[in-house]
Amino acid sequence: MQNHSPYSLQTNWRVLPFCIADQQQHIEQSERLLAEIGPGDLPVLYWSRAELEGLVLGFSQKHEMLNPSALAMLKLPIYHRRAGGTTVLVGPHLLSLDVALPADHPLVLSDIVESYRWFGEAWRAALARLGVETHIVPIREVREQRALLKQENTRLRESVLRRACYGSLSPYEVAAEQRKVVGFDMIRRRAGSLLQAGVLLHWDTEILAQLLGHTLEEQEILRKGLVERAVGIDTLAGRVVTAKEVILAFEQVLFSVEI
Repeated sequence: MQNHSPYSLQTNWRVLPFCIADQQQHIEQSERLLAEIGPGDLPVLYWSRAELEGLVLGFSQKHEMLNPSALAMLKLPIYHRRAGGTTVLVGPHLLSLDVALPADHPLVLSDIVESYRWFGEAWRAALARLGVETHIVPIREVREQRALLKQENTRLRESVLRRACYGSLSPYEVAAEQRKVVGFDMIRRRAGSLLQAGVLLHWDTEILAQLLGHTLEEQEILRKGLVERAVGIDTLAGRVVTAKEVILAFEQVLFSVEI
């Protein structure tokens, strides 16, 4: 475990220490944050990174979707999250942020999709502070990409790429051109919401290609296609960008705005 800073308290936000640990510990902490949040509570930020590489499946995904030969060879731990979405490879390349918001907080909107907008804007502004130009993904771009699933000549490729979280776009996520940089998901309960972001410090497609591709053709689609669909901020910045830099930039943006 590693601390980014001691426990800190901003005027409108409670920030827990940056934690590097087993991914299961992070999943359990996320669930605690959502279970414990209540009306009138300060919203909470929890920064984390998996100490070792592992594969996190979406709520409805099963082990059977993985290539058993690759799974036996790579011996990666498998985790399950409560949120929807698809497979995420965690490890030193991915910085995660959980934002727990009480149900009465002004950032919790009745429109679930629009509840992501502020999050995307904050991430876009934070990355700009690091010299990385991105944009938030408009709903139009998401619809255009989803339409590829209905076209005969692109249906197979799209269905394979969508096995990975970073193989497709969702509204208000953060991208550089058409390549995702920050992915989102959300869990909403009566007492509050948990917004989650995964920031690609670095992006490599080989492990996901092996695990999610059941044939050589599918693996090649993933190997090449995921390079076109996502990118690490190290590539965009032309240098290694540390988790500490990203955390500082995001918190500077967030705490400079009175919510």
